[in-house]
Amino acid sequence: MNWEEYYKSRLITPEQAAELVKPGMRVHFPLMHGPVVPRALAARAHKLEGPIDLRLASPLADLGWGNDTLSSALRVEFEIFIGNLGRPLHDRKLAPYLPNLFSTSFKAHDERPCEDKPIDIVFVTTSPPNSHGFVCFGAHQWNKRMYARRARCAIAEIDRDTLRTHGDVYMHVSEFNYFVDLPANAQTVEDIVARMQPAKRREVREIIAQAGLARVERVKPYLERSSPYDLRLLLGLAEPAQEFKAIAGYLSEVVEDEATIQIGIGDPSAQMARLGAFDTKHDLGLHSEMVAPKIAKLVDAGVINGRKKTVHPGKAVAVAWSGSDPDDYEIIDDNPRFELYDPEHVLDLSTVRANYKQTAINNAISVDLAGQITAETATGGRLINGTGGLPELHIGAFLSRGGRAITLLPSTALDGRLSRIVPQLEAGALVTIPRFFADTVITEYGVARLLGKNHRERAAELIAVAHPDFRAELRRAAQRLFG
Repeated sequence: MNWEEYYKSRLITPEQAAELVKPGMRVHFPLMHGPVVPRALAARAHKLEGPIDLRLASPLADLGWGNDTLSSALRVEFEIFIGNLGRPLHDRKLAPYLPNLFSTSFKAHDERPCEDKPIDIVFVTTSPPNSHGFVCFGAHQWNKRMYARRARCAIAEIDRDTLRTHGDVYMHVSEFNYFVDLPANAQTVEDIVARMQPAKRREVREIIAQAGLARVERVKPYLERSSPYDLRLLLGLAEPAQEFKAIAGYLSEVVEDEATIQIGIGDPSAQMARLGAFDTKHDLGLHSEMVAPKIAKLVDAGVINGRKKTVHPGKAVAVAWSGSDPDDYEIIDDNPRFELYDPEHVLDLSTVRANYKQTAINNAISVDLAGQITAETATGGRLINGTGGLPELHIGAFLSRGGRAITLLPSTALDGRLSRIVPQLEAGALVTIPRFFADTVITEYGVARLLGKNHRERAAELIAVAHPDFRAELRRAAQRLFG
């Protein structure tokens, strides 16, 4: 049969897709999965006669993961990111975290299958097939295609609102087992808002009234899992914190012309482009995991043009365009200057380090005086989020010729009550970046340059950019630790 006949013969409903899941299976919903099939699976959970292993990454919707029926039927684990909706489940020790890297996450599956469970079913989102029978993974490709090509059964939830993207983003319909073809707007903004808690529902409706429904539609995947504050920042409705403006100024001084940048999401990095950190730069490139608001506008304006890039010259390259604001998505849609590739290519250390002047810009929760960085845990060992692509991009930039690995963080947390620069990481804290890869740390008080410096010198650099209220205490700790 031709591809059209194959596609039509493989169309199923969300409920039929959920019925394919059997006890004992390992089931995956990769990053930015579709909204409909997970709800069908959750609704069927009470009918399962045994548990299934369910792997998630920053779930888009709270399906009641912590209730007794679901927790006994669906044994959840998280990878890459936990996210706001997954964090309570992890806090309650109901879902462990899988420490892996984007670029090597399938090493056990590919090279040591006897040591790894097979991927029984994966659910991903794609565009409808084009005239040649290929579907596209859109702006939020992430590792969906990597999963789909390895799973015993790959099921695509068709999203008719998928952004048209370029790069290595296609799969033929013959590579899938089934398709769930949903009507346009199968899940409206109002559907999402109606499921929210009353307090959040009121705030989000205020945001919609202020931003306009058309703009909110562009960021629909973030609605349920983001706080109202984060949504306002994403839509440009909130004024960034004053310390972020200072950090942007220092970052602008450090980033060099002709650098190929990577920028992480979250604060403060997500606000750097909007705050003008790159506006005066020339011939920047982009090689990133994801992006921050206004990055696409910088490409459109020619500030980021990729002329000096080593890998994919002339192209803005990422794993996903997640993190863009509505105006960015308008620029990216069907624009060949923007290309997506799988994480096992983009985030491979050899790829990252190959770019001349690769410059990583990421956030941290805290940094200790020896230069150890955690971007994962707070108040001891509480896991706030996963690593994402931070380790590969930071280390790859560090190893790049002319490269720099930059860590951004406000100097304090909890309204100034807690210093983010600490004598030593707390017991139980996870080290995201070991001290021998620490490079440049920026707070609102300046730039700490750690590369090539011993522990005592590093402590002095970091104390100089710590909040003044904590410097005396940090100096005493440095004297105790390093003399």
